[in-house]
Amino acid sequence: MPLNVGPYDGRKARRKRCDACVKRKIKPTIFTPVFVGETPNINAKIRTSASPLAGRTTFPLLQSACPKRFDRDLPYFFTSFLPMNVLTSDSVPIGMDLLAMGKTSPALRDAIHAVAALHRKQQGQFTIAGGNGNYETSEALQAYNRSVRCVQNHIASNTFLGDPSALWTTFLLGLFELMRDSTGTNWLSHFLHGTCTILRLQHPEILACPGVHNLQKRTFFLATRIFEIARSLIYSSPTFLSEWEWTAALAELWEGEGVALWHPKEALFDILPSFSDLSIRTLHFCENAAQLSTDTQCALAQSLADEGLVLQKSLQQWWVETAIWEQTFRNRGIRTTMPSKPDTELLVGYVYYHAISIYLSGTYDYHMHWSWPDTPCAPILPRSKIDWHVLEILRVSHELLAQGAAGVLLFFPLRVAGARAVDGRSRNDILNLLHTTGRRGFIVAEAFTTDLSNLWASESMLL
Repeated sequence: MPLNVGPYDGRKARRKRCDACVKRKIKPTIFTPVFVGETPNINAKIRTSASPLAGRTTFPLLQSACPKRFDRDLPYFFTSFLPMNVLTSDSVPIGMDLLAMGKTSPALRDAIHAVAALHRKQQGQFTIAGGNGNYETSEALQAYNRSVRCVQNHIASNTFLGDPSALWTTFLLGLFELMRDSTGTNWLSHFLHGTCTILRLQHPEILACPGVHNLQKRTFFLATRIFEIARSLIYSSPTFLSEWEWTAALAELWEGEGVALWHPKEALFDILPSFSDLSIRTLHFCENAAQLSTDTQCALAQSLADEGLVLQKSLQQWWVETAIWEQTFRNRGIRTTMPSKPDTELLVGYVYYHAISIYLSGTYDYHMHWSWPDTPCAPILPRSKIDWHVLEILRVSHELLAQGAAGVLLFFPLRVAGARAVDGRSRNDILNLLHTTGRRGFIVAEAFTTDLSNLWASESMLL
């Protein structure tokens, strides 16, 4: 269902537009999130220019509907937005892939334009003298709608799934929603029904197959799978990444061509979907246990606890092996310079290790089937261990934000830490980290701030 543009709907103030926009009579329109499975607007007419940007060599993309604005927004996306919101390491070259695919994808170009224009407005870097940001907002909304209409056109012509740029387009449209919708609902629509649907419809073997298009899809997968993992963990929702076909394809990738891309972080990400799957099944058991016989309850509770202990052991093993890996590479002078440069990928791995350790404990310690006396032994952490994990999440999160890592990567770890933080200092630290993420453009951080504030308020009422 179409959504309203937002706080600038219906304003009567005159907007200044470039000559190209005036000539084409471009006006702000409404938002329509992309759903791969819904009936597209077949009558939507997509207009794009085929002539290249004159004189542009650093960012050689084709023209958008407003070339003067796009000349500014394209470099801004790569030189300001991405460095402030790093999604991957240097070993996963998303910048080059985006530039290459953008040459032939109007939808992707406009999605980049939309994100850059909105972020420029949020950061106060207006390009119109004396402007208050309304112009940038209007440009961002127009670019967003052009991209959505182009995507719907490709869906109607059955040419969308075979295009590697489709993944990045829907992902960037989802990021745009994280930047303007404080609830996160519209992002979930784009990501779950757009990006994830496209990935699921791809055969997992593409991860290890040769070819430029498969390589681009693999780059996207490795750069963004953590968002699908975090979505599954935050919303207690199943993920296709826990399916055998995908786990087998990843194992094949690391044994073959992808060995050069392997990092301990990837090993952790490989097993994270298993924690979500176990949590969902455990919650289902708790909700329906009363309907089961006592013997069946005991047997299932023991089986689920045993699975949790196996996963806890895998986490402990990852921690030990990663420490050895890190020390080995330091001794060899690999991944370090003088002075030493922090390994962002490793820090991301560590922050998720601490978060998933608490998450696994919470799968059991909130329920009487494992927390009461004489119940099956489960991977429940003592309070002191949970407190240590919380402090480590906060410490590593500060390091990651200082290095320019995208704050959206930290929503799950910070939400987990917030659920277990008991002192005012830790809680204020979490709110400050979320506030920093919001200042960098992702206002959806407000939803996590509100959620945690309500949680802490309800807890104080019980004391």
